[in-house]
Amino acid sequence: MSVYSLRLRLMSLAVVWVIVSLVAAALVLQYLFTTNVERSAREEMTATIARLAALIIPEANPPAIRSPLADPRYDTPFGGRYWQIEAIDTQTVTRSRSMWDEGIDVPDNYEGVFHHSMPNDRHLILLTRRLQVDGPAGPRTYLVTVGQDHDPIYRATQAFARDTTRLLILLGGAILAAAYLLLLLGLGPISRMRQSIEAVHRGDAPRLEGRFPSEIEPLVDELNRLLAVRAVMTDRARARAADLAHGLKTPLAALHGIADRLRESGNTHEADLLQDLSYEMSERVDYQLKLSVLRPRTGTDNASSSLNTAVLRTLAVLKKTGRGETLHWVAELGTDYLVDIHRQDLMELVGVLMENAAKWASSRVVVQSRLADNRAILNISDDGPGIADHHSARLGERGHRLDESLPGTGLGLAIAREILALNNGEISFTRADIGGLSVSVSLPLAR
Repeated sequence: MSVYSLRLRLMSLAVVWVIVSLVAAALVLQYLFTTNVERSAREEMTATIARLAALIIPEANPPAIRSPLADPRYDTPFGGRYWQIEAIDTQTVTRSRSMWDEGIDVPDNYEGVFHHSMPNDRHLILLTRRLQVDGPAGPRTYLVTVGQDHDPIYRATQAFARDTTRLLILLGGAILAAAYLLLLLGLGPISRMRQSIEAVHRGDAPRLEGRFPSEIEPLVDELNRLLAVRAVMTDRARARAADLAHGLKTPLAALHGIADRLRESGNTHEADLLQDLSYEMSERVDYQLKLSVLRPRTGTDNASSSLNTAVLRTLAVLKKTGRGETLHWVAELGTDYLVDIHRQDLMELVGVLMENAAKWASSRVVVQSRLADNRAILNISDDGPGIADHHSARLGERGHRLDESLPGTGLGLAIAREILALNNGEISFTRADIGGLSVSVSLPLAR
């Protein structure tokens, strides 16, 4: 998946948002749970202070209570519940049996919740209040402190945190799975639209087909209109090129007739000059006609054509020509490679290269195919005169010929270069092992 993928961006945003939301929810839930547990503990300690206030004996010194509290943990050493009563006037202190011999140091003039550490790593949460109790000798002030172990509260919050984490992880996974499914369903029409565009690029369909959501239907309609306009303009351009070519053929045929009459009248020089000009014009008209039917490539469309099929069909045609019947053809073809080029363009490419080899060969043409660097390589060699190495770079230049001994304009190799430029192909020229020219063509394999 590409880093520029809309699906990846939306899914990444969903993952970040879910993680941030769940972490924030976990922190808030943990805070609320801890706050509620501690509030419950404070309410319980407040109620215990109220019960102790009702049980204090005002005339007793040191302080005493009429009866023990109902919770047995106050009478069990380190039982988890504690109380302490300090008479302010006499500075005497009475503690619950659970305190054993430990006392609680209450900060001076303090009332409220505070924490205290006891032996054996016990941590207490405590609540202290100043109370006035009326007695026979008048009101007396007491500092009453109650508390409980903080470890159960801590363990409860830790257990709640673990359970909440597991739940939120499961919830996050379910949310992300639903988000991914939503993306698949939501972006499905875009994927279908991309497939329809690829079908148009391949030439399998003239327009985008299928039903699309109303949100992207206007875009599909606009693309179809653009495709229709492009098709009309392309057809018109090809028709005009064909009309121009056919319109020129009649004057060119007339020029051939004039050249023949000039030759019959003895004006051989002007006849040959007129004949050469008319042949060159005919070749250029044919060249432009061939270029007009080449299929443009965008780089995103796919094509698949059999290399062996193109070679064998071209070979069968050339063997039936006058020049091809006199040559010995050798086709050393291995695995049939499917190349990324339209079938008609591949036929045109192979045709012009093999025709060029047949024109210059003395007696033999060798056609070979192989695979190199994930590309199909086609070699066409002849045993003709060949070319010098320093001329190989100029082969295939439009209208440029290195040898004028045979008729032609050199546009065949120029057409080959045009086809390869449109299809991400490459061409090179070297001296063949059998003495003539070796043309090597490299084409990408079909995707």
